[in-house]
Amino acid sequence: MFVWLRSKRWQTYVAISLGLGTPALVLGKTLIFASLFLPALAVMAHASYIQKKPIFRLQKENRWFFYLVLCTASLWLVSSIFSYDIAKSLLTWTRIILLISFFYLLADFLRSDKALLTACLKSLVLGYGIVLLVANFSLYVDSAIFDLYTSVFKTEFVSEILKISPVPVLFQMLKPFYSVTACALPVLIWAGFRIGGIWRTISFASVPLIITLLYGNGQQPGMSASFGVVAALCAFILTLLLRRLNGISVIAVLVVVISAASVFAAYIFTSLPVPPVSPEPMPTLPLPDWHRQVIWGFTLEVAMKYPWLGIGPNTINLIPGASAIIPGMNQQYVPSHPHNWFLEIFSETGLLGIITLLATLFAAFAILFKQAAQNAFPAITAITLLASFLCSSLGNFSIWSIWWLAALGVLLCLPLAALEKDTSVGCGSNR
Repeated sequence: MFVWLRSKRWQTYVAISLGLGTPALVLGKTLIFASLFLPALAVMAHASYIQKKPIFRLQKENRWFFYLVLCTASLWLVSSIFSYDIAKSLLTWTRIILLISFFYLLADFLRSDKALLTACLKSLVLGYGIVLLVANFSLYVDSAIFDLYTSVFKTEFVSEILKISPVPVLFQMLKPFYSVTACALPVLIWAGFRIGGIWRTISFASVPLIITLLYGNGQQPGMSASFGVVAALCAFILTLLLRRLNGISVIAVLVVVISAASVFAAYIFTSLPVPPVSPEPMPTLPLPDWHRQVIWGFTLEVAMKYPWLGIGPNTINLIPGASAIIPGMNQQYVPSHPHNWFLEIFSETGLLGIITLLATLFAAFAILFKQAAQNAFPAITAITLLASFLCSSLGNFSIWSIWWLAALGVLLCLPLAALEKDTSVGCGSNR
C-alpha cells in the first residue's frame, strides 16, 4: 500500500508540500491541511514500511518524559469524560492525541532521508520569502494583489470551504498569519544557516519583512505575535547564557526566572476584574484591552469553581454566563475562547491538568536544553519556537484550535527531524 510514495520523486513532493504549509496560511487557515494531505499519506506508508522497527522506543533516561505525556493525556481524558459537553471534549482530546502522534511520525519520516528535510526547508524559506513580500506590498504600497485574490471569495461556496468571510478584510486575513510567522522566524533563521547560499540570503531578508508585517502599517499591529518574537529572542539569549554555566548556576538562574514569572502571573491574576463587571470599567492593568481582561477574569472564576478537573476541554464558552453580555459593551464574557492558553487549560482541565502539562513542558525544555548544551542548533531552534508559541498563545487563539496546533507541529517537526535519530528527541547534530 502507498508503494509509490516511497519513491524519491514523491517523497520530494511530500517535503515541498510540508514546507509550504505554514506560508499558505496567509490565504486561509484550512490551507495548512491541504498541504498535509501528501505528508499524511507518506506517514502511513512510512509507518507500514517500518512496522518492525520500534519507532516508539525511548531512551531509558527519557522515559519520565514519556510518562508525563501519558499522565497529562490520561487526566485530560478523565476531564473530558466528566465534561460539561462530553462529546465536544472527547472529540477535542482525540484530535490532539492524533495530531501529536502524526507529527511524531512525520519527524521520523523526515529523518529517514536528509534530502527530505533540505527540500522541506527550501520550500519553507522560499514560500515565506514570496508571501512576506506580497503581504508587505499589500499593507504598505497597494492592495491590488490582495483585492484580486479576495474577489474569488465573493462566492459563498469557496468562502465556506476555506472559512473566510465572503469579502475578507486584509487585516482579518493577516491576523492568524502574524502569530504563525512569529513562530516561524527562528526556524527560518536556522534553515538559512543550515542550507546556506541563496537560501540563507532569503531567510535573513525575511527577518525585516516579518518585523514590518507585524507592525501592520500602524493600523492593526500584531501584539501577541510581537510578544512571541520577544519571547523567542529572550529564550535564545537565556539558552546561550545557560550553556556557559555549571549545573548549580543553571538551576539558580532558572529558579529566579520561574519565580519572577510566577510573581508576575500572580499580579496579573489578582488584578483581573471579577464578574459581573461594572458598566464603567476601571482597569488596573494597562494591557491587554478591557474586553480581554474581562474574559480572563471570568475564566479564572470558572477555574476557581472547578479546581481539580475543570469543566472539560474546549467547553468554556458553553458554561452558563459565558454568553452573557458584558455591562456597557456589546460583547460576551467568553465569545469563543479565553485568549490565553494557561487560563483555558486551567479552567477546562483543572489544577491536575495544568500542573501535569507544565511539568511535561518543563521536561521537554530540559531535554532540548541538554542537546542545546552540546551545540545542537536544531534544539536551540525548537526551544525558541516553543517560547514564541507559548508566549503568543497567552493572548491570541484557542489552544485547542486544530489549525494553530498543526502550524506548531509543522514547524516543530523540522528542527526535531534534524536531531540525531538514535534519541527520543534527538541529540548531537549541530546544524
